[in-house]
This record gives sequence, structure tokens and C-alpha cells, in this order.
Amino acid sequence: MIKKINKHFYKIVFISFGIALLLISLPAFSSWTQNKEAFIFFPEDETVFFKHAKSSIELLNKKDDDEYVLNIAFASETNKPAFLRKDMSLLFENGTFVHAMKQSLKDQLFIEEVGTYDGEDSGRFDSITFHHAETHYSNEQINSKYTWSSDRLYVEDSPFSLLHSFHEPADKNDEKDKEILDSILTQQLTYELEGLLEEFQINGDYYHAFTLLDLPQYKEVALPGLTEKETYASLGRIWENLYRYYVLGINTFTEETYSPLGNSIPHILLHKDGTHLLLLYETNDGTKQQLLQLIQKLDS
Repeated sequence: MIKKINKHFYKIVFISFGIALLLISLPAFSSWTQNKEAFIFFPEDETVFFKHAKSSIELLNKKDDDEYVLNIAFASETNKPAFLRKDMSLLFENGTFVHAMKQSLKDQLFIEEVGTYDGEDSGRFDSITFHHAETHYSNEQINSKYTWSSDRLYVEDSPFSLLHSFHEPADKNDEKDKEILDSILTQQLTYELEGLLEEFQINGDYYHAFTLLDLPQYKEVALPGLTEKETYASLGRIWENLYRYYVLGINTFTEETYSPLGNSIPHILLHKDGTHLLLLYETNDGTKQQLLQLIQKLDS
């Protein structure tokens, strides 16, 4: 365990298999935060797999001279019905959390949700979806299976050009727009991480650094220094903790609730000794948040 040096303390989050998170009543600032359901990581169900899992962002239409409408959606299907299917998608605009959608169904194998988001000006939009299946068996055993999906859309909206969007650049103008938007976000993420490391007196040299948007890359590849099973369990618990605090808007130090809209993209730091992960982010008012997640060692 880490010893804290300054006035801040670590919120230790180590959730054993099968123990639910306790959720408190939340203010009505958004529909998804009023639902007290938790995403709980149980031992992996190796009899279940996802036949497909997809996130999508598309430009729907122009709303007026200053705004446009995006269509955002997700869908997934397991090979057999699960006791509980629950998917949730987060949308980021230029690195800021702006929208979320969740769907939950019992005894289903297919689940989907479609929504819209009003945007304005040029921007980069990233969606990431956590697809989850919970299975129950007659011996009271509970297992789960999850996967991730993501999508990215670039929107060019300026007085000097027609409203335009793309996932991958189709010409040099698209390439230039992508380069500018990516560069701005990279600088922003670097600046935020430096501030978080300074605030919590963390030596970044001891950690592998990722963001939440990087996690789908590790669906079938182990995190540095971890086995595939340790990676699967660690990422499942990351989502538990992100949902509990980041998505529902609970301050990691005071347990007070707030609107999570405006949160920065979470930074995930994996200690190079493989013992723990740190989850760091800022709220809309600049308050810095921190969670510590211990890593359970598992056989390969």
C-alpha cells in the first residue's frame, strides 16, 4: 500500500468478488445517476462471449447556424441470454465528459440504445462503451463477462466551410483538421496529468500511463507486467470504481455528490511493480480526484 505524503489521502478501493457497491441517493441532475444499480465485477464466465459489441457516433443533421445534432448508439449481443445485460456508454467532447447512456435488461442476449447530443463548433468526439453480462447459476454462483467498444468522430464546423464530419481522413483537409484537434487534446491531457501528479505528489516515472480511451486496446492484450487474467480482473474493477465515483458524481475524498458532466477524461496509472492502479481526473470546477485500486495477483 502507498503512504500519502501531504494532506490528501488515498481512497482505497479493493472490491472482492461478489460484493456489491453501496450507492446513495443522488440529486436529479441526470437520468442515469438516479439509477442505484451498480456495475459489479464477478469471476469471469468462460462459457459466455460477445458475438458483437459496437459503439457509434454519427453526424445526424444541422440544428441551426451554431449547433448540430449527433446520433450516438451502442449495441452488443452475447452467445446466450444472461440474467442481467447492462451496457453503458460515455461521450467525450474535446476531452470533456458531456453525455452518458445506459440500458439494462434481464434474461436477454441482445441490448442496444440510441440517443442524440447537440454539439457546436469543430471538435473531436470519443465514445467508449462498457458491455456487461451477469450470469446466475443454480448453485448460487454468480459470474460475469464484459468487453469494451469505442468510436471517434471529427466534426468540422466553421464559418468558412460546410458542416462536415469524418471518422478517418478522406483528404488533406481532413488530415489537417484531425492533426489540429488531436494535438490540442494531447496537450490538454498532458497538462491535466502534470497537474494531477503535482497535486498528489506522485512520481510519474514509477507508472505506466493510460487514459480511459486506451482501455479497449487491452481486450485481448495484457497490461504491462500483468497476466491476461489480472488484466481482465483489473479493468473490470476499474469500471466498477469509475461508475461508482466518476459517472455517478461522488467526490472521492468527501463522498459528496456533484454533477459529473464536465469531468476530464480519467487518467489511469499502473505501477510498474504491478501492485496497484491510480485513477486520476478533474471535475468541472477543477477539483482533482484520486482513487487507488489494488491489483489481485492471479494465476495465468
